[in-house]
Amino acid sequence: MRAHLLLGVLSVVIFGSTGYAQCPDCVPDTGCSVSPAYPTLCPTAPPDATAGEPYSADITFWLPPTFTDPGTGFTVDFVQMTITSIAGLPFGLDIETSEPGGVYYPQQQQYGCARICGTPLGAGTYTITIDIIAGVTYSGIPINSPQQFSLLLTVVPGSGGNSSFTFSPTTGCGSVVSEFHALIDGAPSPTSYLWDLGNGSTSDLPDPPAQTYPGPGTYVITLQTTIGGYILDQVDLTGTNDNWCGDVEEPNIPLVGCTGSPDPYFVLTDGNGGTYTSSTMDNTTTATWSGLGLLLDNPPYSLTFYDEDPVSQNDQLGTYNIPNNGSGQYFINVSGGTTGSLSITEQVQQSFSDADTIVVFPVPELQLNADPVSGELCTPNDSLVSYVWFLDGDTVPGASGPCFQPTGAGLWTVMGTNGYGCSGSSEAAVVCPTLTIGLNGNVLFVPSGFSTYSWTYNGSPAGTDVAFVLAQGDGLYAVTITDGNGCEVTAEFNLVTAGIPEPVGTATRVQLHPVPNTGEFTVLATGLRGPAVQVRVSDMTGRVVHEQRAIVDRGELRAQVSFTGPSGAYVVQVIDQGQVHVARMVVR
Repeated sequence: MRAHLLLGVLSVVIFGSTGYAQCPDCVPDTGCSVSPAYPTLCPTAPPDATAGEPYSADITFWLPPTFTDPGTGFTVDFVQMTITSIAGLPFGLDIETSEPGGVYYPQQQQYGCARICGTPLGAGTYTITIDIIAGVTYSGIPINSPQQFSLLLTVVPGSGGNSSFTFSPTTGCGSVVSEFHALIDGAPSPTSYLWDLGNGSTSDLPDPPAQTYPGPGTYVITLQTTIGGYILDQVDLTGTNDNWCGDVEEPNIPLVGCTGSPDPYFVLTDGNGGTYTSSTMDNTTTATWSGLGLLLDNPPYSLTFYDEDPVSQNDQLGTYNIPNNGSGQYFINVSGGTTGSLSITEQVQQSFSDADTIVVFPVPELQLNADPVSGELCTPNDSLVSYVWFLDGDTVPGASGPCFQPTGAGLWTVMGTNGYGCSGSSEAAVVCPTLTIGLNGNVLFVPSGFSTYSWTYNGSPAGTDVAFVLAQGDGLYAVTITDGNGCEVTAEFNLVTAGIPEPVGTATRVQLHPVPNTGEFTVLATGLRGPAVQVRVSDMTGRVVHEQRAIVDRGELRAQVSFTGPSGAYVVQVIDQGQVHVARMVVR
């Protein structure tokens, strides 16, 4: 049993830690005080932190050695303050107190301090709660009063506005393939991820597979990061051993035995030696401490039961080492009779949610159209910021507009770029036209619409530059045209008519033997000038059915010709240095 003095609730806001952080060398503000004297924290809201950026701030608390408790009106001596636990700190921040173990002695030093430091991971407003034991004396009687205090800290978003994840690339043309990486890791606390990747895909991995965004648009990506923890919710004491018996408060009287009952409480100790001390139950061997909400984030943990004795030393009733096996109910049976159980649950401790966007810009659509008359190539999309032209893959110098006049056959390509920096292309193959000479009466002709015409008759200029020419006699007619695409095409036509004799005045004579024949015959010619000639056989439509080269010996030709063709009339041409000499024959 123990003596009691009702001490009203002290509105003390004291901030500290168990002293394991890496934020040393805080400096107290000796101007921190209030009147009438009362334990005070300065400031109650430290400066704002920024997510993703290093942060450091000092807080000061004033612990007057003597003050009047406003709840009871009693004047008490402030002997000791012990910080037992801290909850609600943003992930990435920690606190270190100026006194080892978070134990302060106001009778020796009225000012204490603590430093908050680290790099906060997520933006938000955080309420930090601090549990302490305020040790005071009233009329020489020691009293320990558990208290809870709060502090408000605001973490504003970082410059990027997203401290949960990174991704690359953020934009692209036509389609984008991006990779993602979660930034928040609450280890050793369990951390889970829920991605909505904006394209119909989700993931629970910190680094999801690369994602494809297939078309123009804005894709919203969200990530919810949840950091959980194991919570000690309840401790039940169902029986104790007799270690409490035999001291001043509960004497062991001969023939009577132990008198009274213990006043049990427990101390929870973490892996670094930090402790949490529960409230004390009066005169009982059974007790329940519920609604504890103690985060077990620094294992291993042990739980020790004590009997509180105001005069003699507190009696230890047994220690239970809590297995690191997660949530569940654990049963206690230690030290020869101390029994009970404890309940551990898994709960969300902190959740972060961030969103960002991937923008896919459109690729310009280009289509080349050719002018039917001039052959000029143009794309109707003339709103782009730049154009580049290519011929068979090579850049065309000086071509920088939406239209271009081709200078010849080949594969012409235009590439256009829009204001987003996205490029598209279109290509057109320029093919030179086919050309055939037609005959109507004594007029030879080709299609109109070409840029230029140049006619020859038996290798000499025919004196016309239009789409037709009047026949000047049997012989070889040729025309060369150019079109708007820079193409140059030549066509030939062998004209043979029965009523038009071979031109007179030439010294060259051509004879065929035998006539008629079966397609095998000899060509005899005299008066030739070149060392070799071309012998060409055509039918009456002008189609060449046989051609060969023959050697000339001192101006004379003797050439054997053999071809296969249907019966009918044929023309044999001997082409000597551009001059055409003609003879006719019949094949049976």
